[in-house]
Amino acid sequence: MSRIVVTHKVEDVVKWKSFDEERRVNMGAFGTDIQSFVDMGGGSSVALSMTVTDPDGLQAFIQSEMCDAIMRRHGVIKPVTVHGDG
Repeated sequence: MSRIVVTHKVEDVVKWKSFDEERRVNMGAFGTDIQSFVDMGGGSSVALSMTVTDPDGLQAFIQSEMCDAIMRRHGVIKPVTVHGDG
């Protein structure tokens, strides 16, 4: 299992944080220990970390229209960068 950190900007941090539980449910199919973080300086940068248990499933999900629709609803501003521990 590997640990990843996903970073990006959002339109509204409060709105993005309001979807934490939905993100845990959606991403929970592919990993555990899902945590979200916000820019402590008050900016619009956010991060999500998780331990990946299904890398192939996660990759397919990230490339799906469903994921894209969720990101739009959550106010994600692309690009999205994925950092891994490997």
